[in-house]
Amino acid sequence: MFSFGGSVRIYYCPTPVNMRKSFDGLAGAVEEYIKQDPESGHVFAFFSRNKKLVKLLQWEDGGFVIWMKRLEQGGFHIPQSADGRIELTSRELSAILSGIKPQRYYKRYSKKS
Repeated sequence: MFSFGGSVRIYYCPTPVNMRKSFDGLAGAVEEYIKQDPESGHVFAFFSRNKKLVKLLQWEDGGFVIWMKRLEQGGFHIPQSADGRIELTSRELSAILSGIKPQRYYKRYSKKS
């Protein structure tokens, strides 16, 4: 699994997008749905309507990079948002890509007595 730097934010687009979109189409979706600058260096996650495909868009070293993952069975467990935009942590994104429901993902603390 890849990791992102500490200053990189990860935004999830709750509106399903056409997965045939490539660099320019996804950059336009960032501006339209997420209201962010696609060249900011942040990571933008887009999921298909059936939640079997994810594309991550990031501006890196003077150009866009797209990472894509397609599931053969099941679907990604993505959080729901009422405000139209969600910011995820890298741990939450890793959990989603690994098939873990992020709503049930929490830290456990041990209390030493």
